[in-house]
Amino acid sequence: MGSRIRFTKAKQVFETYPELSETVSEPGGDVAPEDYTIELQDSEEPNTAIEYFAHVLPKREAVWWAMNCVKGLENVTSEHDREILKLSENWVREGDEEARAAVHAAAEAAKSDSASVWVGFAAGWSGGSLSPNPEYRVEMPDHLTAKAVNAAVLIALGKLLPDEREQALRSCLSAGLSFAGGDAMPVVRVKSSASAV
Repeated sequence: MGSRIRFTKAKQVFETYPELSETVSEPGGDVAPEDYTIELQDSEEPNTAIEYFAHVLPKREAVWWAMNCVKGLENVTSEHDREILKLSENWVREGDEEARAAVHAAAEAAKSDSASVWVGFAAGWSGGSLSPNPEYRVEMPDHLTAKAVNAAVLIALGKLLPDEREQALRSCLSAGLSFAGGDAMPVVRVKSSASAV
């Protein structure tokens, strides 16, 4: 399979999502999105690579990446979180409005701000209306899925011990770049499974 990245140049991501430049520095020249992701990962602000990469993939692929990062980095123990991840996976596989609405409703009903809930928001915000009133449809802003993907991955990283975070961030991005290049999603993992309390 060919590349899943929907841009040929890193700067096109910023042209499509102008608000991204408020938190992520723009590339100086013509560089490929995957190369710029690595450049950001190796910068003084490596977390910006997660935010940037969340915007590079199409929405379904971005949710799939976030879901696999969360599953690999967190010991998801909450039944509600497991259900949201299951519904998110169903949406990725089916891609229909019914599946999107189901995961959106489950994320909105959550009483936590977990990484899994944000994966659910990423899927739920991929389409539909921002307005709860069906008579007043407001198109979902295009950048919300990427914002939620970024939040999901950063929350999962934040639950790790400080000395595990860099390796975990690199594992997430490496898996994402491999997947973006056309391969199956590699397993995301951290050497130690201990989490920060």
